[in-house]
Amino acid sequence: MRTQQIVRAAGALLLAAAAAACSANADHTDAAAHPQSVLYRADYPSYATAGELYGRASVVVQGQVEATQRVVRLVQAAPPGQVLPAPVEAERREGMVVTVRTVKVSRVFKGAVKPGDVVQVKQLGGKLDGVTYTEEHGVPLRENGQYTLFLETYPDQPASLLNPVQAQYPVESGNGLRSLPGNGIRTSVAELATLARK
Repeated sequence: MRTQQIVRAAGALLLAAAAAACSANADHTDAAAHPQSVLYRADYPSYATAGELYGRASVVVQGQVEATQRVVRLVQAAPPGQVLPAPVEAERREGMVVTVRTVKVSRVFKGAVKPGDVVQVKQLGGKLDGVTYTEEHGVPLRENGQYTLFLETYPDQPASLLNPVQAQYPVESGNGLRSLPGNGIRTSVAELATLARK
């Protein structure tokens, strides 16, 4: 049994826009009440250049993903003065499961952080209460991996990647930055350092 949820996101976890359950089980109601896995489908903005990514990000850092992580259910506050359709309100109240990873910063290209700081980064998905949540096309940050990340930060929750594919660049030997499959944007430490000086 797999439950699908469609999420609209702008580099951050926002409200669930719709949900649909499907099951091959005859007892559809019981299976829907106790799913074994949930697939999130998220809609993120895409970018054409590293300069666009850099301009949109509130923080751009290079660092190592630490071994510690936690999986939590994140519930968004209701928009003030706005009445949401009942299905969307139900999804908002249920919240979304995210994995929060800690990144120890080694280099800063943009933002109010410094080398040695840690940044909490959330990504859709994780395992919670016996249910596995995954994000379609999501690429989880690897434990002990070195990355350059383009992040949007918030005062009351962990940072988010601007885009799950375009906003993370594994660091290769010699400090090269590798684009993930499906990301046509190539960038380098030298380019980001130039952007930081502007």
